[in-house]
Amino acid sequence: MAARAGPAPCGADAANRSQPICAGGNKGGGPMNPDKICYGCFQEKGEGSICPHCGFDAQATQPYLALPLGTILNGRYMTGKVLGMGGFGITYLGYDLTLQIRVAIKEYMPSSIATRHADRYGVTLSGLSEQDYRYGMERFLDEARILAKLQNTPNIVSVQNYFKENNTAYFVMEYVDGMSLKAYLEAQGGKIPYTQALTILQPIMEALAQVHAMNLLHRDISPDNIFITTRGESRLLDFGAARFALGDEKSVSVILKHGYAPEEQYSSHGNQGPWTDVYAMGATLYRCITGTMPPDSVERLRQDTLKLPSELGVHVPKYVEQALGKALAVHAADRFANMEAFIQALSGRPSVQERVAAGVSERTQAARSQTVYPGGGRPAPAMPGGIARLWAYLKANPVVAWVSGGCLVLVVALCIILPLALSGRDKDYGTVRSGGLPVDGATLQPAAESPAVQPTIAPSIPEAETAAANYVQRDLGALNASLTLPDTYTPSADGFSFVDQQNNRAVECSFMWNIGVPIYTLADVEANQTLLLEQIIQQMGNVHSYEVLGTTTTQVNGQDAFLLVFEATDASGTALNVSVVATDGQLGYGCYLLLGAWRADDEAGAEEVGNIMDSFRCNGPAETTYAMWYGEDSGVKVIVDDAITQGRVYDMSMELDIGNVYALYLYPSDEAEKAGSGNLSVEGAGNVEIGEAAHYGAETPEEMLDFTLSLAQLLDCEASDRYTLELGGLEWLCQDYVVQDYTFSYASAMIDEACYVVGCMYDDSTETAVLALYQQALASVRPWEG
Repeated sequence: MAARAGPAPCGADAANRSQPICAGGNKGGGPMNPDKICYGCFQEKGEGSICPHCGFDAQATQPYLALPLGTILNGRYMTGKVLGMGGFGITYLGYDLTLQIRVAIKEYMPSSIATRHADRYGVTLSGLSEQDYRYGMERFLDEARILAKLQNTPNIVSVQNYFKENNTAYFVMEYVDGMSLKAYLEAQGGKIPYTQALTILQPIMEALAQVHAMNLLHRDISPDNIFITTRGESRLLDFGAARFALGDEKSVSVILKHGYAPEEQYSSHGNQGPWTDVYAMGATLYRCITGTMPPDSVERLRQDTLKLPSELGVHVPKYVEQALGKALAVHAADRFANMEAFIQALSGRPSVQERVAAGVSERTQAARSQTVYPGGGRPAPAMPGGIARLWAYLKANPVVAWVSGGCLVLVVALCIILPLALSGRDKDYGTVRSGGLPVDGATLQPAAESPAVQPTIAPSIPEAETAAANYVQRDLGALNASLTLPDTYTPSADGFSFVDQQNNRAVECSFMWNIGVPIYTLADVEANQTLLLEQIIQQMGNVHSYEVLGTTTTQVNGQDAFLLVFEATDASGTALNVSVVATDGQLGYGCYLLLGAWRADDEAGAEEVGNIMDSFRCNGPAETTYAMWYGEDSGVKVIVDDAITQGRVYDMSMELDIGNVYALYLYPSDEAEKAGSGNLSVEGAGNVEIGEAAHYGAETPEEMLDFTLSLAQLLDCEASDRYTLELGGLEWLCQDYVVQDYTFSYASAMIDEACYVVGCMYDDSTETAVLALYQQALASVRPWEG
């Protein structure tokens, strides 16, 4: 029986009274006085019933089924006010008396079949059989067990303990202060800008990708279950409906949220998978930016009445609307197969199958006041892949794949059993995070870098030896480069990755210019090597631990290069060595990225992969529509898609009351360029401007946005609340204004202790192109140092 609140807060019997209660809210550090503690925030409130800190009234009536305030559970946790109630449980604010921290305590209380005992603590049945109640309790504890598996997964609330007591079950979670996304949307008038919605939801989507990698589904994503903390972080809650994607044959009753649940959830035999959560996440994004829920998916089977945002008068970039429409496809086969594909589509990046048009010629500009110099111009392959072909092979063979997806793809077959996601066997593999890894409840840190190991690129293969070994030179197409490798390596369909399945070796090549921070030179790669390593490790999957064997600067065929070698080990102890080589991209920005992999015990494989990577030949700049532009007067540089600007980039000055202001101006069309910046009297105007805030007399992002707001207010604008956006490794402070038919967006951030600003204006006709350039600028702007 649980302890009671009131005279005996540590227990109902005299023996427990000798244990004092301490709380962090008690500044004296001594025993907590239950008469003076606030059960709404667990701070000392004094003698009155109303807390001066949070306003909670201890005399207010608690919900009928709730435990009394101050109940002690498991001899350690004190219950406070009710945070939420549902059909299956009650969540309380709690206090961990051992760690002296606030927690959230969830209690199994299915109100349709159970009620509170007359003693106010125990739970007694009011309807169905004991067997049904116990079955539900085990499903309740399944949520705790699932959360335990996801311990330390970013943006997912963590569980700290679970236990049975009072003829029911409880689990204790970290307490997250803030509000639900549903409440936040209501506070914002029902909807928010798509950029803000993506800032909130993308971390949740990335967390779900890790959940899916563990062969789990959430199955109940909605604004109710996404929490925004007081620190501005997003958290995914309520895994009560979560189930294993494979191997769970039981039909489990789930209360579906209409509008968010896809059609396959309405059938006990529906084909559920990551695409199920993709639909719910798409519905949540739709709700955020349109202010309305999508029509029920079952109704859409009969007649699809879903209206895209543009049909509701909500303007988002075309690629965002297309991604949203695909995520909300009624039939699962028409949706994104996984969350990673949805994330990529929302970013506007091309998929690995797409090719961009080549042949953007270099342009010079003399029509404006100052010339801006392009750092390169020719088109960009999307990051190379080959995953589909390799997965098809792996599914047919008893091996496990180490996969790096998204912008990096590395697949190497290892001779151990397939993971659960492929074979359905009941085997648990850890999923990588940067830093600690969840392994059977423990946290494992990556081994420290070993300075003693100095990796080198193996010497080039002599031509005579090449011929004898049946080496083949492979052209890398749009990368404008080649590799020489044995004919035992099978190329992927796109021709950028090569796998020797018999010997478990692989090599691939790609071109990159952004890894969450812009890459202008090899120095940027070296400075952000930890970020690059973490991205590769996270995407490989099935990694139990890893160790950096060494890093060094080197050369590949006379080109400067940066080399990193690490060893990754899976849960069974099988080790894989991976060599990462970045070499100059020949464009004034970006770099070629070579990845090679072999078993850790395969010395011949190490030499062979090293020889292949050293055979890399760059025959000229990679083909890419992207170009680096800089302005000497504005003092900035950016990497943007020249297929949009077509060379319409200028380093210009504008005369204001404070003097001449210099900025880099980007125009999406000839009409926009002719209209000029800030021209509200014509249709089709639009541009992006980038510069130093000091030119405007501002030293901080707040001062910069105060200045832009003062200008907008002169035009009788409607201004949004300020919000933050993380792009390009920076935190941008942002604000949007609507003036007549035009929208203005400004973002400001600190770079190297100086303040910079990126702004844009657009109407309906220029919105898509301008917002694409705006996001590219935010993701890549850096000071130009000449």
